[in-house]
Amino acid sequence: MCGIVGILGSGAQDHPKLPEALSIICHRGPDDSGIHSDSHVALGHVRLSILDLSPLGHQPMTYAEGRYVTVFNGEVYNFIELRAELENLGHRFRSRSDTEVLLASYSQWGVDCLQKLRGMFAFAIWDTRDKRLFLARDRCGEKPLVYRLTKDRLIFASELKALVQLDSVEPEFDPEAVDLYFHYQFVPEPRTPLKGVFKLPAGHYMVVDSESMQAQTKCYWRFEDAPAIHGDPVPAIREELDRSIELTLRSDVPVGVALSGGIDSSAIAALAAPKHQDVLRAFSIGYPGRPAQDERGMAEELAKKLGLPFHDVELDTQELVDFFPTLVRVMDDPIADIAAFGHYMVTRAAADQGVKVMLTGIGGDELFWGYYWLPASVQQTMQRKQGAQQWSPPFMVPFAKKFLSSRAGRFAASSPRMPKMISSAMRSLEAIATLDPARADYAVFYDLIQDFNDMIKLSQRELYTPEFKAAIPPDNAISPYRLDMKGTDNIQHAICRLLFDTWLVSNCLNLGDKVSMASSVETRLPLLDYRLVEIAMGARKTQEDHNIGPKAWFKEALKDVLSDEVLNRPKKGFTPPVEDWIHSLIGRYQELLLDGWLLRLGVLDDNHLKRHLSVYATSWPSAFLLYKALLLELWWRQVVLAEHPEV
Repeated sequence: MCGIVGILGSGAQDHPKLPEALSIICHRGPDDSGIHSDSHVALGHVRLSILDLSPLGHQPMTYAEGRYVTVFNGEVYNFIELRAELENLGHRFRSRSDTEVLLASYSQWGVDCLQKLRGMFAFAIWDTRDKRLFLARDRCGEKPLVYRLTKDRLIFASELKALVQLDSVEPEFDPEAVDLYFHYQFVPEPRTPLKGVFKLPAGHYMVVDSESMQAQTKCYWRFEDAPAIHGDPVPAIREELDRSIELTLRSDVPVGVALSGGIDSSAIAALAAPKHQDVLRAFSIGYPGRPAQDERGMAEELAKKLGLPFHDVELDTQELVDFFPTLVRVMDDPIADIAAFGHYMVTRAAADQGVKVMLTGIGGDELFWGYYWLPASVQQTMQRKQGAQQWSPPFMVPFAKKFLSSRAGRFAASSPRMPKMISSAMRSLEAIATLDPARADYAVFYDLIQDFNDMIKLSQRELYTPEFKAAIPPDNAISPYRLDMKGTDNIQHAICRLLFDTWLVSNCLNLGDKVSMASSVETRLPLLDYRLVEIAMGARKTQEDHNIGPKAWFKEALKDVLSDEVLNRPKKGFTPPVEDWIHSLIGRYQELLLDGWLLRLGVLDDNHLKRHLSVYATSWPSAFLLYKALLLELWWRQVVLAEHPEV
């Protein structure tokens, strides 16, 4: 895994800011760096050496007597098999790197090489003969690629920090993107917070002609196209999961695993331990004095059973508060997921132990219905799509609330998390009653979550200046989950696609890449192997699994390696003490908001801001809004302006 930057068109050759842009992302590749420049293009690369640690893996790398030049970020996990296939076709290789295999694949098959690649990647290949630049991103969006395209120039980079350094356009907030951020806690791709700056979507490629500067962007993979699977998909899920873990363990450097007490990371650790030839280290995090959120005991117990050296990190509130401005710069995008701190610290602990590759369980909840509200999303969307006039009758809400209230004590005794879940369900029932059945072309999605609805109400009344609000369409907040059925009537596919395109890619994968690379650690995600995704999606063409229990297929596939106790544990996943942390951050940094760029640029209304500051201690909606505003303020200072405020 590495970092890349590039310029095509006007001013590319010997661009004075290219070395500085590379230095900004040197954490992504501390082992080596390089630049290729000619009259049309400039390509920069910083390298984190994972495969073939020799100088033969240096980038930018050329192939076919210099015709093709690439800068590549990521891993092609099946490079050994592809190399053998290419050698049979007459190709010869100098190195043992997957980068050279990528170049040979493009030389052999052109853009169709993407169908051959199994891995995570974002790369650019410059064709010196045809004067075309080819950029591509992996199927699920594990690796980032941001760009700006104007009439005479394309600039691109792995991170916004580097892109801003190269950009000659004055940075400006995109009001619609900012509004989406305040609702979702991230900006859904392909947008970014900056007007005119975009992300190449997952599963897409772009070809840019250097003469005309015309770009063609195409989708090369959709999981809706997965072949249908009839019958029990569990054996195929297990077989592909085993294969995915074998491939993601390929490395010439030490490998670790991020281990919580949950199903996903436990499964990866249990399946990886017997397959890995060297020491596989396990890393976990905990919160002193907070037993309900501390999973270290469960993680250490499994690590001991598997024979894995175990390392843990304790996180405390003061450490987060002191580190927060740096964390915002590390994340690169404004992502108001406070769990980022834990993910960063666990990769830093891995780096301290000499581990450069870490397997994580990201993707399991999104692929196998791990969130409590997803079954309701599928069911309600089905009913809405079928045109039912009373798909959520108002009279059902008081009935359901009465039922939950009467049994609250019994439910609470079954789990310490149950009271909070009951409270959330009660609030969601109220939200469901207000949904508009006329919106047949929209999924019933995040509006099942009360925090989302609270944010809609606040943004409509108590957030923006009148001028900023006027630039935002009325339905902007729900625009990302307008149904795109893509020629199918499969609601399970539609909801899963929405979850992938919003929460998974723009929050989880984006955050995971940035915080791990800040520690110069490559995270790999076995549960997002595209063939595993296609099996789940193919099975959903013939059968429903959203209503048979969370992760039913996944749990069944793991019965021989994980105990019933582990398989039936409630979801946590490094869950931090969110409310305490957020209140502490606001208390420390609120002065930045009162004299900040969000006020100067006319984004937030001064009176609304002061009101939220006066009530946040007793109002969670106000506290969460202020946290997102604070993070966005720091993001503008740290990432866009490259300031380091006195805080």
